[in-house]
Amino acid sequence: MNHFVFEEVVSLSEIADLRNQYLDKLLEAQELYLELRIRNSRVFVIKSHNQPAGYFLIEDSTTLLEYYLTQDNLDQADILLGKITETFSIQKVLCKSFDHILLSCCVGFQKNVRAIGVLFREHKEKAIHPIPGALTIRLAQAKDKQKIIGINEEIFERDEEVREYIGKEQIFLFEKDKDIIGFGIFARVIEGRQEFDIGMLVDRKYRHQGYGEFITRYLVNHCQKNGWRAICGCAIENTGSRRCLENAGFISRYRLLEFAI
Repeated sequence: MNHFVFEEVVSLSEIADLRNQYLDKLLEAQELYLELRIRNSRVFVIKSHNQPAGYFLIEDSTTLLEYYLTQDNLDQADILLGKITETFSIQKVLCKSFDHILLSCCVGFQKNVRAIGVLFREHKEKAIHPIPGALTIRLAQAKDKQKIIGINEEIFERDEEVREYIGKEQIFLFEKDKDIIGFGIFARVIEGRQEFDIGMLVDRKYRHQGYGEFITRYLVNHCQKNGWRAICGCAIENTGSRRCLENAGFISRYRLLEFAI
């Protein structure tokens, strides 16, 4: 055990090979919510006899976001996680329920656990319910920024994100008689991989009329036409979004778990 050391590196690019191994071995695709947090995390390489044996990522000094060991070192997974939590005073671990190694380790260390997110990775085609009246669907333009901000609730945390999505042509507007019904967004989770995270919002006065389901289906079809895979997730307490996604054909077998360590 004494031959394992933790070495902080500057960026994710320095563990690119190790991280690709981790992503390839996951049973399902990475979650965008975590990926966005990971981009600002501290990166540590686990070394054994001066050779890379794995890595881990820490956010805000107390939250473990990712943990990976190479095949030859898996027998040390529990021991090393214990050393990491002790050395870095880890208080919380965010774990996808399909990350079996981290999940198994956390079960032995956790004080309590709660589900904080629902992760959708499967989609099946369902009969489309017709939407009353014709909709205009177009990519958002710079002039639409304030309109989108005006109806935004939980989708964008910062107004600047709206400009970024518009610039990347990754936000569709859905309008009826020149009034915005809602919008849909899509973003590649990890560069070079086929998964795109999708999301949508319907203006309050148009909710419970089937528009959310329609927008979600449109985004799924857009991804499929481009050879991408649409995935998504929502907070565990957001029952409205979950119901909409399930009505649009998404199936969830997974959760995002928060372990208190």
